Formats: sequence, C-alpha cells, structure tokens
Amino acid sequence: MEAMNDLGVNLLRLDIPWPLVEPARGVWNWAPVDRVVDSAERHGIEVVGIIDYTPTWDSKQGDQFSQRPSSPAAYGRYAGQVARHFGGRVTTYEIWNEPNGGFFFRPGPDPEFYTRMLRSAYRAIKSASPRSVVLGGSVATAVDSDTTMNGLTFLERVYAAGGGPFMDAVSIHPYSYPQSYAFDPGNPVSAMRMAADMYDVMRRHGDGGKRIWATEVGFPASGASSTDERRQADLLVSSVREWSQLSFAGPIMIHELRDRAEAAGDRENTFGLIDFDFSRKSAFTALKALVADGVDDDTTYRRIVAAASASSVDLGGRVTPWYRDVSSRGVPSIRQEFVNGDVICTGGECFASPGPVMELLDKQGHLPAGAFENGHQKVGAVVQTEVFYSPRTGAHLLSGDMLGAWRPEYGLPMSDERSDSSGTVVRCERATLRVSRGGTVRVESA
Repeated sequence: MEAMNDLGVNLLRLDIPWPLVEPARGVWNWAPVDRVVDSAERHGIEVVGIIDYTPTWDSKQGDQFSQRPSSPAAYGRYAGQVARHFGGRVTTYEIWNEPNGGFFFRPGPDPEFYTRMLRSAYRAIKSASPRSVVLGGSVATAVDSDTTMNGLTFLERVYAAGGGPFMDAVSIHPYSYPQSYAFDPGNPVSAMRMAADMYDVMRRHGDGGKRIWATEVGFPASGASSTDERRQADLLVSSVREWSQLSFAGPIMIHELRDRAEAAGDRENTFGLIDFDFSRKSAFTALKALVADGVDDDTTYRRIVAAASASSVDLGGRVTPWYRDVSSRGVPSIRQEFVNGDVICTGGECFASPGPVMELLDKQGHLPAGAFENGHQKVGAVVQTEVFYSPRTGAHLLSGDMLGAWRPEYGLPMSDERSDSSGTVVRCERATLRVSRGGTVRVESA
C-alpha cells in the first residue's frame, strides 16, 4: 500500500474469490479480504473487487478456480452477499475475470450464460449497494480457438443476449506485449483495434456514453514475449499515454505491482513494477513521473487535437490513439481515428476528413492534402484530384479534366466518373458533366 501511495495511484484491483470467502455453503470467511480492503481504505486507495471463481461445493468439479458457477442465480446470490458485506468500502465490482478464456471459465466461453450471470449479479449488487459501479465483460484480447473466444465476438453476443442494461461500464484486458497498445493497428485482433471495435458495438447499442476500463495491462520483464526492464518501462508509459488519448477511456490498471517470485524464468513472475524484494524497477520510476505530471504532453497528439478542433468536420470522440500508417500506395502518415472520421498528418500538416471520405481514400490508396471545406477536399495524387462528400450525395472522386470542368453551381457529384462511348460522365446534383475523349466539356441539365 505504501508503494502504491508512493506511485501516486489510487485504485487497487482485488480478487474477492468465492471459494475463499464461502469455502462451504453458508460458512463465511471474510477476514483475508477485509484485511486488504481495510488497509487500502487507510491508505486512501479505492478497491475494484473482482467477484470470481467457483467453490467445488457449487460447481461439483475439482478445480475451484476455472469452473463457471452452477447457475447464474447461485453466482448472483454470492455477488449480493459481497456487496452487502463491503457496503461503501468497495464501490466498484467486476463481474468475473476473462470469461472469454477457457482457463477461467470452463468448460469454455459462453457469452449467453455469462450474460445471465451479469444480470443476476447486477441486480443483487444494486439491491444491496445502489451506488456501486458494475463492470461487465472483463474480456481479454483473445482470438477464436478451441478454448478462447475473440473478445469482440464475446461482447457482441453479450449485447445480443440483452446484457447492455446490466453493466455501468465495460472492462477489457488489452494486452499487447511485446509492443505498446497502439501497435499493429490494421490487425483486427490487436489490442487497439479490438477496443475500438468493442466501443463501436457499445455505440450501436446506445451505450456510447459508457466508458471502457482497462483493468489489466502489463508487460513482463523476462520469459517468452518479454523484454528487459528498460523496455518494460518504455512500453508501459507509452501504453498509458496511448490509452489516455481515447474519448471512451476509463481507468487503466497495471498488472501488476510486485513480481510474484525471485526467479525470473517464468514470464508470469515478472510483470511487476517492483521486484519481489520491493525494490523499484525502471517501470515504477517512469510511471510515477507520468502520474505526477498528470497530462499527455505528446506533441504529435497535440497537433492532431488542434487540427480536429480547427476543422469544420464534426469528428466526435477519439477511438484510437495516433499511430503510424502507410497507404496502399506506400505513402507514410500519422493517423488518429475518431467516431465520425480521421485526422491524417503528412509532411508536417494535419487534416481532418469525414469517415466516408477516408473510406474512399483508403480504397484508392490516397491521403488528404488539404482541409475538408464546402463539401470537398484535395487529395494527394499525381493527377489533380478532389473527393466530394455530403451525407445525401455520398463520397466521390473527380480528377483531371472532369475536376477542371466542375463548378460549385453544379452541386456535388452524385456518382463516380463513368466512361462510355463519348468519353467520361458524372452526374451532379444540378447538372451532368460530360468530357469527351478530346477534352471537350459539355454541361447538361440534371
């Protein structure tokens, strides 16, 4: 607790494991958890309680940690007892740990069963402690396999099963080691892409105002997929900075404070910010400085924020941090995605584009080369090109002679350039433009 105070953080994620607290039906053993919760309270630290795991007397299975409960009602009963016991001492509860992974939810991921658990627990917790915050999901950034389910798929099915009203926020574990959170943005199962897609699911179900809590993020300092302590510090600080750039970001919680053992051979033993003997690692010092500073002073991020604020495009909230990208034509850029569009930076300039404009440009391998104004935007291409867009007309490119022939009085293009026997034709809102193969322009009424 003193190390946490020194670090400057004020949230502790703590298992409240059912097998420990109720080792036999109706026999309660609160003392081990009370000891930690009481100490946290004395040190000004809030507890996020994970209501997890199943005693053998309920599951009728041999493993007290990996089996799911016998029924959602049984789990809800325990969740209600937890909320009643801790009252205002614990005000945030996370419903299970990584239920999309078979290790913690045997016999295997089952989002519909989990949704019933979520509903049962939510009602019991709110009945006992109405102001408590309930975190649903607790999903890892896993892939589909024999024992795990893609985190996005799991959340989609939770919503489809009616889970939305029974979680005040969504919790995820966006692990990305041995790289930072914003690594591999085009990969649909990367941490950054999966979180952005999960938020899109939330928005589509009317939960765009809810936050996503990153309740486990960490980097091992040894073992497989690891790095050294200096790199661990750099990755941790980068990931916290990147997470802070998201408009839906709730708290981010580091796994974990202290190494689990002296030996460094096992990766799971070396996620700590401090060694087993409580000596501070580079990651502790770096994170402490970041927490004390309290702001993201990333100059690239500030440029993007300024460009978004100055633009006429209503971009909405940020759904990714900025990341480095390369177009299909090989042009490098820096990019940040928003709900309604993107900001792209090339050659020292940053421009905002509506979402449909960026979708079209991505298909063509182009990048914006000017501000989006009056429904159109210059494009970086060998031939002079602009993209035109409105919600009514859609997004369309004009280039070369056809772009030279276009005038604002014709209205925005409503079709792409189309070739026929006479040349090229484009239908606009108030006129149709034809450019012959010889370059002659003919304007026809709409």
